[in-house]
Amino acid sequence: MRALNDAEVTTFRSDGVVHLPGAVDKALVAEILESVDQLIEFPGRFGGSMTPRTAKGMFFQDRYLHPTHSDFLRYANDCGLAISAATATGSKKIHLYYDHVFVKEPGTQESFVWHQDRPYWAVDGSQICSSWLALTDANAKSSALQFVKGSHLWDRTFKPEYPALEGLSPKQVEQALWKGVAEHIDSFEDECPAFEEYPDQYEILSFEVAAGDALLFDFRTVHRSGPNDGNNRRAAISWRWLGDDAFWDPKIGADPIIRDQDTLLKPGDPITDENVFPLLHNG
Repeated sequence: MRALNDAEVTTFRSDGVVHLPGAVDKALVAEILESVDQLIEFPGRFGGSMTPRTAKGMFFQDRYLHPTHSDFLRYANDCGLAISAATATGSKKIHLYYDHVFVKEPGTQESFVWHQDRPYWAVDGSQICSSWLALTDANAKSSALQFVKGSHLWDRTFKPEYPALEGLSPKQVEQALWKGVAEHIDSFEDECPAFEEYPDQYEILSFEVAAGDALLFDFRTVHRSGPNDGNNRRAAISWRWLGDDAFWDPKIGADPIIRDQDTLLKPGDPITDENVFPLLHNG
């Protein structure tokens, strides 16, 4: 298990993201990659390619795997990043919200525009973060994540965008996704600007990562990924971590991976339902 040092904790809290070189053992990374290959062949209920059949490459996603795939629950336990999340957020306990796999083959042009994780989720709090584990080497050209430095401290939550549906009206997005998402989108006033067009106002952080490196970031930090214009596959897995002050905050139209009927929690309750949100660290 790789421990965070004081400088890394300081960077996480000031910048909203920190790069953790060598965060996860290469042998475990290789195991996860094997499972990802199998997942591409046999996706879960939230999985599939988002790339049109006539387009180059493939942008594959799948998520909420740990309840139905024992190997993915083991990876969440064995990766050690729950401990990193606890240290970074100053939490004693860390619950797993869900896991999320991303694969972009070379030539894939799909992007995920600037966004925060916060508006998509049915939880809230200030001690919530994601870890993005690189399963392959990557940089900004090959679609590694980029972040707007310090954006988690702005006290702003931006209107959510959905991959491959950017620019559509909320009603059109709802037709493609799930009931209530149009109302959810319309509940936000702020839209993410094109931060890269204002270099005097915003600092964009980019990271070159090797397989086994992790990026740990606050769920309020604005981030994006671009096309994979590199020569190799970009594969990663994210785990979403809930710290001490996280609470259940269901919203009409939020991502339906976990719904009101799936948990014993009531709105405003702390995250105590360990059958739905596994407790992976208790320091």
